[in-house]
Amino acid sequence: MFDDAIGRTEQAEDTITPGRMAQIIAMLGLNGGQDEKRQLCQDGAALPPLFHLFFANNASDRAALDHDGHEKLGRFIPDVSTAGPFHRRMWAAGDIRQDGALKVGEVVHRRSTITAIDQKHGSTGPLLFVTVERVLSSGSGQVVEERTLVYRDIPKPGLAPGSSDGLAPDSVEMAGAEGMTEAAVWTPDAPQLFRFSALTWNAHRIHYDLAHCRETEGYPDLVTHGPFTALMLANLTAEGLRFGGHQLTRFRFRGTQAMFTGRAVHLMRGANGKLEARNHKGQLAMTATREG
Repeated sequence: MFDDAIGRTEQAEDTITPGRMAQIIAMLGLNGGQDEKRQLCQDGAALPPLFHLFFANNASDRAALDHDGHEKLGRFIPDVSTAGPFHRRMWAAGDIRQDGALKVGEVVHRRSTITAIDQKHGSTGPLLFVTVERVLSSGSGQVVEERTLVYRDIPKPGLAPGSSDGLAPDSVEMAGAEGMTEAAVWTPDAPQLFRFSALTWNAHRIHYDLAHCRETEGYPDLVTHGPFTALMLANLTAEGLRFGGHQLTRFRFRGTQAMFTGRAVHLMRGANGKLEARNHKGQLAMTATREG
């Protein structure tokens, strides 16, 4: 139905500046010393895994935004609402391959191409998947990211996927987490989600507009960005979260349910690069695999 959109492209260019890196580090709230932070910001420093997410994003004009904060359909992404009740967009999965490293001080070029549009039927109704390949290149490296977006209907309030009652359960049941070890616990708050949205040029209102979350999209609270959780997993080591000093060649992730501000996110490591994020009740929310 959307054959004419396959192969559609858009491009952008950006510069990886020390100032932008300092803003990212402040948003993350790194606990390392000033020397460590300074090293991440200096010219020639390699970007930590998934930091490409902060650069060369599409700077849509205000008039180009839809009511939910996303860019209006029909511009780059076709108007998928003509094929069914596809009014809510979420980031479902990603597959990132890296050759070399993007570095501070470099100009980075991004070319995005729509490679597939597929309609399926899930347990909650019809789903439409849009796959976009994003290639970011600089003088010293290239990141190829396959981004899978899912469009679905907006459920009635209280029935949103991943909705969960209570902020602090009496106990955390890590069902199905055999072979996994908790390496860090991260509790995102509203200011951090707002800053991540700003730094990635993401105006989707579910990340900062509580009334929109609850009254329009049926979520119980502000939604933690899927790629934010993926970034945290990609930088998870046996000693906890460590940004800088390590690289990867491939990182794949898939979200299984939404997570929300003010709730603990349990970041788990296993053998052979296996990673998981579990919500405040221990329920699986994201799976990932890291290579390199």
